Amino acid sequence: MKWYLDFGHGGKDPGAIGPTNLKESDVALKIGMIIKENLENALEKVITTREDDKYYSLDYRTKKANNENCDYFISIHLNSATNSSAKGCEVWLYNENSKLKNLANNLCNNLSTKMDTPNRGVKYSKNLSVLKNTKMPALLIEIDFISNKEVEKSLRNDNHLKNIADTISSTLLSFVNKSIVEDKVFYRVCIGSFSNKDNAVNLKNEAICKGFKDTHIYTT
Repeated sequence: MKWYLDFGHGGKDPGAIGPTNLKESDVALKIGMIIKENLENALEKVITTREDDKYYSLDYRTKKANNENCDYFISIHLNSATNSSAKGCEVWLYNENSKLKNLANNLCNNLSTKMDTPNRGVKYSKNLSVLKNTKMPALLIEIDFISNKEVEKSLRNDNHLKNIADTISSTLLSFVNKSIVEDKVFYRVCIGSFSNKDNAVNLKNEAICKGFKDTHIYTT
């Protein structure tokens, strides 16, 4: 699959600002880049709007996704409200006929559980540019309310951001019957020492013939 990851705002447009001046654009970028890495590790193709703090118009975002013929469009945002106690995650779709309705519900459920925040559910809008102007199925994730002081504080924690990103990543991958590739640990096996180089070379060649292509001779 080819995913289009749209990290909200950027550059001259910081998006929502938290009580201690944390910018939505920065948080969306950090979370989004982890999602990108997770998807690519699972051998998914990923196209992004931006990978640094630059501004791109809404028109640019949807045109790029359309030109790249992406399969799905995922936009990452943080919510904001004048009510400083507001919190919770929600996902926006263009309408109830969206092919991503089940995915949107799963994202709400999984993020709510992982972050211990209210599930505000799936919502619909035909006015959001990234939903109405994309040719592929699209959704917009409002992870939580950056305007909430407690939420903003947690969004400054890199471990919390990784948990959010991993939750989104695993939910997206599950939608296409894949899962996050865990960090791999490799173990090296040594097969003896020889004072005669010919004996070492013979054993190396024997190991290669048996399928152990990553075989080397070291001197000590």
